[in-house]
Amino acid sequence: MRARRRNISIFSISALDLFAAALGAFILIVLVLFPYYKLGGTDVSFEALEELVQKRRLVASASQTDMAQIRAIQADIWLLDKQYKSTEDNMSKIEERIREVQKQTAEIEIPDPKPLPTPDPVPDPEPVTDPPRSVGTGVPFSILGVSTTRKKLIIVVDMSGSMVAHTNKVTGALDEILDQMKPDNQFLIMGYRGGPTFDTFPRSGRMELASASNISSAKQFVSGMPRRFGGGTPTQSAMIRALNLKPQAIILMSDGAPDDGQLGDIVQNISKRNRGRAEIHTVAIGDYTQDKNLTLFLQEIANRNRGDFVGRAR
Repeated sequence: MRARRRNISIFSISALDLFAAALGAFILIVLVLFPYYKLGGTDVSFEALEELVQKRRLVASASQTDMAQIRAIQADIWLLDKQYKSTEDNMSKIEERIREVQKQTAEIEIPDPKPLPTPDPVPDPEPVTDPPRSVGTGVPFSILGVSTTRKKLIIVVDMSGSMVAHTNKVTGALDEILDQMKPDNQFLIMGYRGGPTFDTFPRSGRMELASASNISSAKQFVSGMPRRFGGGTPTQSAMIRALNLKPQAIILMSDGAPDDGQLGDIVQNISKRNRGRAEIHTVAIGDYTQDKNLTLFLQEIANRNRGDFVGRAR
């Protein structure tokens, strides 16, 4: 018996219906969503996008440059901080060394100046109209509220820049002291200022008798002192220099606290060096009541060395 031939069909009617339905559904969805396509996309052209990308690259490059600058600045700050700390350590060491040198300087004994060769003195003519000044040991030297019977006297005068405001007080006080001198007094005026630098009368640096000619020359020296006012107040150095001349009394005149050491250390060094041998009297110049450090310093120096403390405000 002969077999029946079968016809094989790849696409059936049912399959075509399915595809047609799917295509219709897709078209329907496209039509529904078509108004939203433009809203969901972008209307920026390719050139605009490329320009935007370029701008963003420039911003990114600038940001990298800024970050590099910030890192460089941070490195500089770190280096400066390190240098500052190193400088601060060095300054601390220098200040410590300065204190040590000041302490060592205060302990150095300055030898007495060698006498200079001088010609034979010519006797000064005695004034006829003025009576001779008393040379009796029972008559005390008294000026500015300070009195002493000692004959060898050194007047130590602050010549720092601040004394310019008290020129008349200083020169007036010195003239009064010179007027009170007696012929048997020996005296020396020692001015001091920053450095330290010293101006002395007589120039020999030694105490000399209060003769009429020496008193006259001393007043000329006093009148010229204000022209040389300036600098700091190295009181400790001046007092040590004066004590090395072995006076019997010292009058210290100043308008400000010393700047060459701690006040307590200076008082102790001067008193230790003096050992009570010389009276040390102190005179505060100017409005000393407003300067507590000056007042306490001068009072303590005088109290420890059998002297008096007075103020010269006018």
